[in-house]
Amino acid sequence: MKRLLLLAPFILASCGGGLSSVPSVSSNTKVGDMPVAYDNPGIFKTYNANGDSVMNTTWTRKFDASGISFNDKRTCTLITRQHVVMASHYKRPIPSSVIFHDRNGKQLSRILVSAQNVSGDCAVGLLNQPVPSGYKVYPLLAPEPTLGEKIKGEFVLVTDQKKRVFVHEVRGVSKQANNYSMIFLKYDASKKTGYGKMLISGDSGNPSFVMVNGEPVLIETHHTGGAGAGPFYGDADLQAKLRSAIKSIGGSGMFRTVRWR
Repeated sequence: MKRLLLLAPFILASCGGGLSSVPSVSSNTKVGDMPVAYDNPGIFKTYNANGDSVMNTTWTRKFDASGISFNDKRTCTLITRQHVVMASHYKRPIPSSVIFHDRNGKQLSRILVSAQNVSGDCAVGLLNQPVPSGYKVYPLLAPEPTLGEKIKGEFVLVTDQKKRVFVHEVRGVSKQANNYSMIFLKYDASKKTGYGKMLISGDSGNPSFVMVNGEPVLIETHHTGGAGAGPFYGDADLQAKLRSAIKSIGGSGMFRTVRWR
C-alpha cells in the first residue's frame, strides 16, 4: 500500500479581511471562502499537549479544530462525544492519552480505552468519558445515490500531522473491494485557493472536511499519499458498519449526519 509522500505547497488566493478572537462563519460559507492570501496554515501559534495552547490568528482561526486530537501523530477525530475515528493502520495504543484544545486553546484530556477496526482504513475508538460542550463533534454527510458526483470539485479542508490546514479539491469517489468507498483528493496550483500539500508518512488518519451550514463536516481520514485519499464517510455502507462498531464498543452517543447543500 502506498504511504504518504512529499510536501509541495502552493500559494493562497486573496479572500478577505481580519479575524476576531473566534471568528464567526456564516451558514453560507464554503471552504473556498475561507483562505486569506499568504496566511500561515498553522492551527496553533504555540501548541502544548500538557496544558493550554495559543491559537493562531491567521485564516485557520475560522476552522473549528477543537474536535481533533493532535498530541500524537496518530490523529483522533471526534464523531460523538465519546467516540473518535482513526486510520486502522495507524491506531493509537490502548490505553493512551487523547488531548483536545477548544477554540481558545483550553486543554482537555481523555484516555483511549478501546478501539475497533470498522471497514477499510477506518477504525473507531472509545474515550474513557464523553467530552463536554465546547469541543467540536463533527457530523458526516448523509448518504445519497449521487453524493459522490455532487461533491466532485468541491474545495476541502485537509489537516496534517504538523497541525496545519490545506485546501484541496474532491477528485472523485469510487467503490473498492468489499463495497468499500474511497474519496480521492487533488489540488490545482493554478486555482490559487489555499496551500496544498503532498501528504507524507505520519499524516495518515488526519481528517478532511467540507463546510455545510457553517460547520466542518468530516468526509475523509488519510489513507494514502499524493493529494490525499481515504475512506469516504458519506458512504451508506461505511456508516452502517460504523454504527454497528460504535454499539459494539460501547459508550454513549451516535454520530450525526447532515445533508449536502
